[in-house]
Amino acid sequence: MKKKLSFLAIVFLFSLASCGTENKESSSIETTSTLEETTTFETTTIETTTTKEIPTTTATGEKGTITNPYTVAEALEIIGTNSTISTEKIYVTGIVESKPYYNDKYSSYSSYLIDKDGGKTIQVYSGTIDRNAGKREIKEGDTVVAYGYYMYFAKNNQPELAGDSSHEYPVYVKVERNTSTTPQTNTYETKEDNGKETITTTIEFNEANMALEYDNDSMTWKKDNITLQFDEGTQYSWKMNVPYRFYVGTYMHIRSTSSIKYILFETENNYPFYVEMPVTNGQMEVLGNSTYIYAKTGTNYIKIHNSNKGEVKNVAVKQARITKMTVVSYK
Repeated sequence: MKKKLSFLAIVFLFSLASCGTENKESSSIETTSTLEETTTFETTTIETTTTKEIPTTTATGEKGTITNPYTVAEALEIIGTNSTISTEKIYVTGIVESKPYYNDKYSSYSSYLIDKDGGKTIQVYSGTIDRNAGKREIKEGDTVVAYGYYMYFAKNNQPELAGDSSHEYPVYVKVERNTSTTPQTNTYETKEDNGKETITTTIEFNEANMALEYDNDSMTWKKDNITLQFDEGTQYSWKMNVPYRFYVGTYMHIRSTSSIKYILFETENNYPFYVEMPVTNGQMEVLGNSTYIYAKTGTNYIKIHNSNKGEVKNVAVKQARITKMTVVSYK
């Protein structure tokens, strides 16, 4: 009797074990299926976002990709003088030439990029930083790769990566910090001859030139290869035989189609530029009624302003009565 019971017990236990194994295997399959579905969903979401915003083509030798972006010089050839925003995006790499403008509202940085050997600039207008870019802010001297639509902004004679209501604004996809103790872009031009051919453009601020060279709507002077523009908040006056006057709130943008060597402002007696006035991409020297601004090597853009993180504040020029502006730039 005991043997029979033992045999039945063994059969019963074996049956229970078999049922347990089947249930465990079934549970395991269901769990694996659930995990696979979750993983697939997450991967698809990441890949879709990356492909839409920042293509990562890595074909060897292919130009214009994130791994082999265009230089500033190459991008300028692509942009040309087409003032209509492009239908395609490009990758551009360059060195941030000067302190970028930071927009708190959009958490974006507008910067000017140059190649290592200087040359002309391309502006990255209101670019945000990709989360995988490497840094969370943009500084002067950084080497960056920017990705975006492009156009030639004719009003300022400035090629740029930009956006509008129908085009996404550019993105910084790579940011490498300049760790050198000496900034890469801190050398300045001088008045002395360096053997390079130059172009001299002069604007005389008088009634005749006010009519011929000044656009009152855009507050812009244009002559030959030079554009001089004032902010919309400029307070100024113009009268017969009275030099152009600048008051509280003024800042000036000076652009050339080639690299600037220096700018000379000539002013009336007792109305010089203020020495403490900040200059982007330049060093200022006031000598009586003559004010020289020596351009940072390779730049074609100078801004005279008073700012905090690029935002213009209060006074840039007080009662500077300018009679003439001369810009010496390279051919």
